[in-house]
Amino acid sequence: MNPVLMGVLLFITIAFFSLSMFRRILPLLVMQPDIRWDKPGSRIVTMIKYAVGQLRFFRRFELWHGLAHVLIFWGFLAVSINTIHLVGRGFVPNWSIPGLHGTTPGLAYAFIKDLFVLAVMIGTLGALFRRVILKPERMTLSWEANLILVWIFVMMVLDVLYSSTLFILFPDNPEQKTAFMGVIGMNIMKGFGLGNASETTLFLHSMGLWGHVALVFAFLNYLPYGKHFHVILSLPGVFAGNPEKNGELEKQDLESDDAIFGVSKLDEFSWKRAMDMYNCTECGRCQANCPAHLTEKPLSPKFLIMDERDHLKKNTSVMLQAAWNKLGKKTDKCLEILENTDILTGEVIKDDVLWSCTTCGHCVENCPVLIEHIPNIVDMRRYLVQMESRFPKELTAVFKGWENMSNPWSLASNSRGDWFEDLGVKLPAENPDFEYLYYVGCAGSFEDRNKKVSTSLVRLMQKGNVNFACMGNDEMCCGETARRLGNEYLAQTMIQTNIELWNELGVKKIVTSCPHCYNTLKNEYHQFGGNYEVISHTELIKTLIGEGRIKPELNMDHEGAVVYHDSCYLGRYNKIYDIPREIACSVPGTKLVETERKKNTSFCCGAGGGRMWMEENIGSRINSMRCDQLLETDAKTFATACPFCLIMLDDAIKEKNLEDEIKILDLAEMVDRSVKD
Repeated sequence: MNPVLMGVLLFITIAFFSLSMFRRILPLLVMQPDIRWDKPGSRIVTMIKYAVGQLRFFRRFELWHGLAHVLIFWGFLAVSINTIHLVGRGFVPNWSIPGLHGTTPGLAYAFIKDLFVLAVMIGTLGALFRRVILKPERMTLSWEANLILVWIFVMMVLDVLYSSTLFILFPDNPEQKTAFMGVIGMNIMKGFGLGNASETTLFLHSMGLWGHVALVFAFLNYLPYGKHFHVILSLPGVFAGNPEKNGELEKQDLESDDAIFGVSKLDEFSWKRAMDMYNCTECGRCQANCPAHLTEKPLSPKFLIMDERDHLKKNTSVMLQAAWNKLGKKTDKCLEILENTDILTGEVIKDDVLWSCTTCGHCVENCPVLIEHIPNIVDMRRYLVQMESRFPKELTAVFKGWENMSNPWSLASNSRGDWFEDLGVKLPAENPDFEYLYYVGCAGSFEDRNKKVSTSLVRLMQKGNVNFACMGNDEMCCGETARRLGNEYLAQTMIQTNIELWNELGVKKIVTSCPHCYNTLKNEYHQFGGNYEVISHTELIKTLIGEGRIKPELNMDHEGAVVYHDSCYLGRYNKIYDIPREIACSVPGTKLVETERKKNTSFCCGAGGGRMWMEENIGSRINSMRCDQLLETDAKTFATACPFCLIMLDDAIKEKNLEDEIKILDLAEMVDRSVKD
């Protein structure tokens, strides 16, 4: 016991930690506002699930490594209670948190604490072995990470040392009944002749207490300066996350006088995005299934966030000055100072990095601390497109197609409804009491292969007596792809035009066969006053089959085995995984097989985020890699539920000269072929 020394250590620790946190957090004050405290109950549940429960570490593809991290994290939390004990005992001998000395809860805690101490020791050694010997590609291998692991291991050793010597010095301590690590250590030390009167025992006891406390205090002050800052910020960062809104981009205000057209500098980010930069654990789970990264594109979601974080740290002094002036109500001076911050978009984060993203969502889906990579990328694309007019040259024609013809193919808008000319499809004017508006989308209206999908769905709806109508030539693009390409103004123009027309027609329900349209109509149109019940064509087909309104009867055995390719926007963004598989299995004779990368680990076709309209000149082709993965199943039919996926996989099959061996069918086509006329 040395109250003076403990008091000095505690004061220095708190003072330096407060200063460090001040320097890290205050710059967030000059960043853009972002409402992240609505629905507090739901957010607390999210925090418990992902920050405390570490839910995303229990993924199939890295279960054991994730479990090791979880044990280290939980163990550190468990040992922290004992750290409080040790700090208190620096002031008062044998001090304990009320209710935890000699009581049943106290004995239970002693057992659980030692259990986690053992788990942490094993976990840190395992993590060191993995980093030093195995060296997995997805992880950033640095001396810092290894130092932290050794640091944590020594903390645990010192904790055991303290308990072991405590039991020697105080043989009647009740914790001996349950604190098995301390008992083991005690017996080992007694075996070396250490007794309760030994000076060595007293020295080791003091070393255990003061060494553990000193390392914890030092660790706490190191956290704000290294990658393990997430140990502190993960709780508020996850609380501010929106895992249920992964498929929704934020609306950009284009009307206000101080509107920001995308992001180019740090102060144009929201404070949540800055917190994401600090929170990155460098684990690499984001890039483990990233199609851009795995096909040698310049994008790594992990390094994207790390580069932004480094940029933020580099500009900390300037951001602090600006924040001080903002606090002092010196707004003009604050803005003047912020002009001196370095450009991020196009400078630190290169254009090719941003245009490599397919917005597949794997990064966001698998980040353990809920970092939002894709909105981050889209915001920087918005700046490049709207402020710099800097984008891949092939997008020039695509944007003009949307502006002039409301489709990226630049085909005549008055031919949009030609595909259903002989199908008996009615327009809203011909069927004003329609239940569903069938929103066909650009691919289903103009692309020859996908016109067949649209035809199959119409046939199924007619056979199932669905009361629907199509807009025909009055249909416009939904704006999804333009939005993800960063052309927010163009996207909003199309969105608002659609909503005005649909609201005038009294549209309540919408069905669409395009997951990209589905995601935008369902998850983003409400931002603009478009509140509709939106369903995927897979959901409608499943309902029609379940209600007996259509019945797949004709055997499809001749098609061979079928593998279903999960669309990113139907699956990862909207969690529709089982329905497509149930539809496929409803077709008689279908033998469904699975690829290794399926459901939430499915691999992108390469078309999302507007990538279908850009040349793939860097690295290998994403659609070819996905095709190879599907071919490994020996399936003869690739089933899809997305027009983009169908196009990309069809192209890959043709590139491999496998058109005569492999068929690609939308689920609507599969069912339509099996339903008798």
